Amino acid sequence: RGRAPPIGCPPGAHACGIWIGALSRSDRVLAVEEQRQQTRRPPCVTAAIALAVLALLASASHAAEGGYSNYIPGFYGDFGIAVEPPTTFSLRNDVYFYSADGSRSVRSGLLEGGVEIELLLNYTTFLHKPGLELFGGSYAYGATLAFGNVDVDSQIRLGSFERGIGDDDFGLADLTLVPGMLFWNHDKVHLSLASYVVVPIGEYDDAELANTGLNFWTFEVDLAATWLDPDTGQDYSIVLGYGYNTENTATDYQSGDEFHVDVALNQFLSETFAIGLNGYYLRQLGGDSGSGALLGSFKAEGLGIGPSFLWAPEFLGGAAITLKWLHEVHGENRLEGDHIY
Repeated sequence: RGRAPPIGCPPGAHACGIWIGALSRSDRVLAVEEQRQQTRRPPCVTAAIALAVLALLASASHAAEGGYSNYIPGFYGDFGIAVEPPTTFSLRNDVYFYSADGSRSVRSGLLEGGVEIELLLNYTTFLHKPGLELFGGSYAYGATLAFGNVDVDSQIRLGSFERGIGDDDFGLADLTLVPGMLFWNHDKVHLSLASYVVVPIGEYDDAELANTGLNFWTFEVDLAATWLDPDTGQDYSIVLGYGYNTENTATDYQSGDEFHVDVALNQFLSETFAIGLNGYYLRQLGGDSGSGALLGSFKAEGLGIGPSFLWAPEFLGGAAITLKWLHEVHGENRLEGDHIY
């Protein structure tokens, strides 16, 4: 029978602010290409192909602009999610890799499809406890800084008509502020309530295919609960989150509000090693809107599950190393792939 470490692990931070940038292209370049195509076929053929492409894309488009949002599956599924950090300052670094594909999307006012995406990103999160209590809970605040590389390839096919485009970008991503977190502890039960604000400071250009910024704000509130039994080594956590997205002013596209549930079931085999099972469920509550939502309101849904490992050797002085893999087993109007941390 394993025992959990004598101190709780730092809570998982909502490290948002990376835009996949799925499927955008310079309007000027598209106009030139379209003019070239029109010189090779009669206007009636051009119109027929355009209408057919629109119908094809509308049949299976991604909800949320670009098929992605500021919610990143897996960042909540961790060890001791709601456990209060034991130190005044807490630092966490996550290296994140995501590989996914999808069939349809809307980006920069354009209808495009057949997308493949790869991300390699670094998130650095810090939390500070100033020794303040509010509503009987311990208060903390912090922020998450992110940077990395985004690689996007997309392709549209309809019979003999084919267009392939690709792009990559390396740079600063959007900033996530944590204005406040409250922690309550009672024996084996731990609760936390947190607010997050994603500030669009990352690189963004609606004429580019790949961007490391999303170009809209997200306001989120999360409630987390953890059952941590030091005697049996059991660590069970759940997170309920709700996020509101503002409009992308460059594209007049507003992604709908989202609700997500993250679950972590962990077992400490010793004071330094644990294994677990993580999962998430995402549901878009409101449809996409704005003049840029060319395909109307499309609500997304996603489900993923995967293993996790924790190793906290004594020579790290209380720090821990985690490894997680989250495989998406269901996706509706959303990109599907694998998240690795």
